[in-house]
Amino acid sequence: MTLVFILGPTASGKTSLSVELAKKLSGEIVGADSVQIYKDLVIGSAAPTPDEMQGIPHHLIGTRDLKDEISAGIYISSALPIIEKIEKSGKTPIVVGGTNFYVDALINGLSPVPAADEKTMRLWEEKFTHFSTEELFAELQETDPEWASQISSPNDRQRIKRGLFVAETTGKTLSEWNRMARINAYSGKFVALGIDIERAKLYEKINLRTRIMLESGLIEEVRAINEKGFDPSNCKALCSIGYAETERYLKGEITSKDELSELIAQNTRHLAKRQLTWLRNRDYVMWKKPEQILELSTDL
Repeated sequence: MTLVFILGPTASGKTSLSVELAKKLSGEIVGADSVQIYKDLVIGSAAPTPDEMQGIPHHLIGTRDLKDEISAGIYISSALPIIEKIEKSGKTPIVVGGTNFYVDALINGLSPVPAADEKTMRLWEEKFTHFSTEELFAELQETDPEWASQISSPNDRQRIKRGLFVAETTGKTLSEWNRMARINAYSGKFVALGIDIERAKLYEKINLRTRIMLESGLIEEVRAINEKGFDPSNCKALCSIGYAETERYLKGEITSKDELSELIAQNTRHLAKRQLTWLRNRDYVMWKKPEQILELSTDL
């Protein structure tokens, strides 16, 4: 049995391709997306609809409440038993990447950073609220410059806080922990297939998908989430592209739907570029055209 990863930048066609592959391989799909995993984040996360799933079982998509914290460690502890169960049933598990760090953690394991108790995490979270992201990033550059250099954006508050939290609570920097032997990696045979798509075509698909999201009710989705008491301050998934810009629109910081659409599309294109760079630096990824991936199914 071979575990199959379907990887690629956002809007590259992972959902439809993975469903077609699952049909050929008698497979089941396991999501690896830190936003699609939430029940209420459907439109802005481009989560597959029941029609798009075409009867193929999907796991770890729409399974968590917004109050639940998700991390790579929590994801791994959820995904590995599901993958094992699919394999024992004689089917092929197909992990569809959206959050590449989750995929990398499945393949290479996690650094052995000890888990912090909930009280300690709450205390540090309260401390962080008193500082801007810029101030925290400056502190991280002093505390753990190696980890700071690996953060693609100085606005990635979550990863910045993670670096500071680990350094202060464990006495070792996150970079030091990351150099130690990894734990909880998938131990079986796998193949990681990256969707090879032309940049111009990818950007065209991103622009189209953004328009469809807004036409499908993205603004209404975010408004309903806010009415439940969730916003970017207490739900980090709402800081993701699509949701973050829509929050700004609802606050009046973005004044028109056209401006909102363009900003989401622009930020998504930038994200796709970063994702491609990250994936192309992973030697375990084999890049194939979608039709080539489906042809490969007979050899998997």
